[in-house]
Amino acid sequence: MDLKRWPAYKNAIGNNKENQRETLHRRRIIQLVLATMGPWARGQLSATSLLEVGIAQDLPRPEPLLPLFPLDLVLLPYTNLPLHIFEERYKEMIGDCLRNGWEFGMLAVQGQSVRSIGCTAFISEVLEKFPDGRLNILVRGRRRFEISQLNDEKSYLRGKPEFFDDDATESPAEEELREHAIQLYGRLQELAKWDNQSLQGPSPIITDMQLSYKMVAGLPAGLEWKQSLLELRSERQRLDQVIRYFEQLIKSLQRPDSPRQII
Repeated sequence: MDLKRWPAYKNAIGNNKENQRETLHRRRIIQLVLATMGPWARGQLSATSLLEVGIAQDLPRPEPLLPLFPLDLVLLPYTNLPLHIFEERYKEMIGDCLRNGWEFGMLAVQGQSVRSIGCTAFISEVLEKFPDGRLNILVRGRRRFEISQLNDEKSYLRGKPEFFDDDATESPAEEELREHAIQLYGRLQELAKWDNQSLQGPSPIITDMQLSYKMVAGLPAGLEWKQSLLELRSERQRLDQVIRYFEQLIKSLQRPDSPRQII
C-alpha cells in the first residue's frame, strides 16, 4: 500500500544522470509540500532554503525529525490502517521506526498536491515479514501535525513537525449534539450492514474523547472531506460535519435501489 506514482528513492550511488534525476525528484516533492504550508510555516522557511535541504550538508538540522510517508489517503486519529511496505526507502523508514519506537507522519497526496498537515502513525503490530524485506504492518493514527521544515539526508523524507490539538478556548460539544451523532452512527450501521469493529475496535460511545474521529474511523469518504476533518480544531465543528455526512449517507441508503453495503 504505497505511492506507486512516485519513483522510488535510490541509494546515493550510480551515474551522475541518475543522481541528477533523483535530486530533481526530491526537489519536486519539497516544492509540493511547500505549496500547501500555512502562513506560519512559510514564514519560518523560505522556498530557496527548502530546495537546498540535503545539499548544504554542513548546516545544522533541527531535531526531532519526523519520518514522512506520503500516500493518496488521509489517516485520522484513532484509525487503524493496514499497510504493505515494499519500497526500499520505506523498508528503511519502518525499520528505523521499529528499532527506535518512533511514529511516522502520513501526508495526503492528491494529484500534484502534497498536504503539509497530517497525522502520525504508530506501528501497533507487524503482521507479516517476507524474505525480501517487505512487511505487512498495522498502524494507528495518533497526533496531528503541520510540517514547517524538511530534511532529505536519508533515503526517505523527514520533517520538523508542529503538533497541534483542538482550540483550548472552544467550549466542549453539547451532549445533545453527541447523542444525535451516535444515533446516526447506529442507524448507518443498520442500513449499510457496516461492521467495522474487526479492524477499528469497539463502537464509539458518547463519552469518547474526539468522538468525531472515532465515528469515522475506517469509513470510506473522499480525501478532501477527511482532510478538512483532520485540520479542524473544533470538536463541535467536526461533529456538525460528520452529522451532515451521516445524514446524506442514510438518505442515500434508504432509497429502494440503493446498495446495502458501504464497505
